[in-house]
Amino acid sequence: MTYIEFFDKTASENIAACLTHAPERVIFIGDSTKSMKRHMENYARVFKGRGLDVEILYRSVSKSNLENAVKLLQQIVDTYEDCIFDITGGEEILNVALGMVFAENPNKNIRITRYNLHNNTAYDCDSNGKTEYKDQPRLSVDEDVLIYGGEVAYGDVSDEKTYKWQITSELEADIARMWEICKHGTKAWNNQLTVFAAAEEVGRISDDGLVTVASIDDINRQLGESGRGYMRDDYVVGKLRRYGLLMGFDDEDGVLSVAYKDPQVKRCLVKAGQALEMRVYLAAMKLRDEDGAPVYHDVVNGVFIDWDGKLLGEEGRIGVCDTENEVDVMMMHGMVPVFVSCKNGFVESDELYKLNIVADRFGGKYARKVLVASAISVENDHRESLKQRMADMNIRLIGKEDIMDDERLKNKLKTLWK
Repeated sequence: MTYIEFFDKTASENIAACLTHAPERVIFIGDSTKSMKRHMENYARVFKGRGLDVEILYRSVSKSNLENAVKLLQQIVDTYEDCIFDITGGEEILNVALGMVFAENPNKNIRITRYNLHNNTAYDCDSNGKTEYKDQPRLSVDEDVLIYGGEVAYGDVSDEKTYKWQITSELEADIARMWEICKHGTKAWNNQLTVFAAAEEVGRISDDGLVTVASIDDINRQLGESGRGYMRDDYVVGKLRRYGLLMGFDDEDGVLSVAYKDPQVKRCLVKAGQALEMRVYLAAMKLRDEDGAPVYHDVVNGVFIDWDGKLLGEEGRIGVCDTENEVDVMMMHGMVPVFVSCKNGFVESDELYKLNIVADRFGGKYARKVLVASAISVENDHRESLKQRMADMNIRLIGKEDIMDDERLKNKLKTLWK
């Protein structure tokens, strides 16, 4: 079986058919050899990662030369007897050329299909217009980033990279306790965890990574540029100790000493917004549709994306300044990526632009963009200018009322891919 794909800038449209049917070969047709070659390398990595042996070819043709397009397609159908043309993406001139070739070759077995990645439908376009319902092709978060030319940068629990959480019932209970403390007063929570984060920057850390000791003067200097200083919130610290999330806390004699329960709990307590991110992450992982299948087959928290797919530290990359973005939560429904920005405090308009840029870059027209903001009321809020910017960028809001209520949060998350 030979698939012919009309190359499109929306990468998911170039690869959906191959992931569904695993052809012997795929031929991409477009007007930019350089762009196709660059993307073919990424597609080949996805196929290899799935154990698929697919020969990848590409042919270039001007998008303004119908005659050459017809000649190229005719050459392909003469060479391969089992051609299936996928017209999901690509230039309109190629569709016109295909129609002409199809009409001139009534005795050849030319098949034409088109995919709708939103509603899990494949359309048979060559004869009777039959609609076929198939298992929707799926991409993981890593694969989605890869086909758009990026790379997810992974690291250990203590690194500022993507971390693969070890989800246990104990961790889920710990996250629930953190959220209970956080929602009591998000400002107090953020202030206290900002102190913990500053201590990590200037303090001494034990060999096991669980105990941090830092001078309060050093913490004040670290926080000085932000206009903050050292503080201890007795409610937050008291609850963390009572729940066993902090095994020790002391700030006498000008020195702060903090002992954390375990590495995963520590990762949650040295970043102010992590509790909200984990609430969204865990809720999304557990969502099920009417048939009991996961709504999102892949969910990742803290997705650090390297834009060019060449991670810093690789051979030849040391000292090179890369473009990186962190997506707080990323979810995949079939081939539809959902990019979620979680803000547990004041939201600046710059955050909307960051979300919009990374989602458009690594999701194209199928990207779904969501702001989860505990400080913005859905029903009664005066930040109309911010909401208007969100509407202009097609960014959905999950606000304070949704976040605080378990069922409302689940219902909001369940439909984000639509």
